[in-house]
Amino acid sequence: MPTFKLLSNARIEVRANEHVPPHFHLVGPESNALIDIRSLKMLQGDAARKDYREAVEWAAEHIQDLLAEWSRLNERD
Repeated sequence: MPTFKLLSNARIEVRANEHVPPHFHLVGPESNALIDIRSLKMLQGDAARKDYREAVEWAAEHIQDLLAEWSRLNERD
């Protein structure tokens, strides 16, 4: 899967052919969750508190980049 950002103990992935709302995957040894890009709330799954906190702090500064990549990979006709 395409890693968008490597964190200290997990990674943020933006995947192709996904469902709305725009989201990213937080994946790591203790985390497997979907996070809404706009609200930064967990949509599904579970994440270690430290992984979630680090992901949300980083994503808050990069929402436009994440949305652009999600849109690029998930263009709708």
